[in-house]
Amino acid sequence: MQWSKITERGPVRLRNEDSLCTCPELGLFAVADGMGGHKAGEIASMLALKALENHCRQNQNGSGWLKELLAEAVAAANQAVYENSRQNPERRGMGTTITACQFGGQNLWVANVGDSRALLLRNGKISKLTSDHSLVQELINGGGITEADAFKHPKRNVLTRALGIAPLVEVDVYEYSVIAGDRILICTDGLSAFVEEKRIGELMGLSVAPAAVVKLLLDEAITAGSNDNITIIYMAVE
Repeated sequence: MQWSKITERGPVRLRNEDSLCTCPELGLFAVADGMGGHKAGEIASMLALKALENHCRQNQNGSGWLKELLAEAVAAANQAVYENSRQNPERRGMGTTITACQFGGQNLWVANVGDSRALLLRNGKISKLTSDHSLVQELINGGGITEADAFKHPKRNVLTRALGIAPLVEVDVYEYSVIAGDRILICTDGLSAFVEEKRIGELMGLSVAPAAVVKLLLDEAITAGSNDNITIIYMAVE
């Protein structure tokens, strides 16, 4: 598998509160989008991914257990952020999204909390591998707004679930099969909230190196008016 990553502050934000994790030897890739004042957002995302990686390194025990391992690792990440916020009053209320991919043989497990996304391009067709935990996603699910409306909705940044806010968190874990030719993307909403999926799929499908793909996606987000941090991991299954 070939892959590349990029994380940028973006043209508006003063700090980059996103973090990423790339551990190809573990088959583990993840992004996190932190929130909270006084640099707490960047601390939350960093702590979450550090705990995620540490748990996977210390407990990996065969591909048959990877789904459970990933769920437990995200729970450990939640606990790490929550405990740190309790121990540091200036960080109270900090939290983060997380979307993590764990590869094992021909299987892929994807875990998410929040609105960072995982996308799959297969045979030229783009599809979501995760479902956002956000107010606008609930409105879409209920038929109140369309996907197109979500791009302009005034509350599109409101999350209904985040990591580190409470001692326990519900984690969605999905299982997929992967085949040669698949292109997988995980990103924060600095990309997905500003660039339509169809356009993301078009750029993911270009016959160029992974590093070129992530740079093109970054440029597309900025051109589209992204006012957030932008973090992208792109993986090409060979």
